[in-house]
Amino acid sequence: MKRWIILTLLGVVLLLLVACGQSADTNTPPEIMYGQDVCDQCGMIISEEKFAAAYWTVDGEARRFDDIGGMFAYIAANPEEAASYWVHDITTGDWIRAEEAYYVSDSDLMTPMGFGIAACATEDQAQALAYGKENVMVMSFAKMLSSSKAMDEMQDDHSG
Repeated sequence: MKRWIILTLLGVVLLLLVACGQSADTNTPPEIMYGQDVCDQCGMIISEEKFAAAYWTVDGEARRFDDIGGMFAYIAANPEEAASYWVHDITTGDWIRAEEAYYVSDSDLMTPMGFGIAACATEDQAQALAYGKENVMVMSFAKMLSSSKAMDEMQDDHSG
């Protein structure tokens, strides 16, 4: 009888450990505690929601950023498999899937780390934000990734 109780208790403990170790819901953005959480790229406190970005790794680890451009720079420098990417729509502040967003790259746009990148839920929103401005580009997620990787490679070539 004593053996059965011990085995049952061990089973319950094991079940609890497995339940606690389950990965995060990668279909929702990682939680960011504004004013507390630190950017994985630059180490500064994340405070401006409209420019914050995040992603989940396939292992369920969250990566958080104070600037959308910082997320792309981090991805280029630290390739790892991601489960989902998230950015805020500049007009609504809502989280949107980064892969579905359109990005406006504008050197006059003041963002936390100076990347000058804003995300929009639709291409029409992005085009409206960019309309009439010189040297402003509207890009897809794939284009942002390839541009970030090219910049990272150029920096590597010049530093070594």
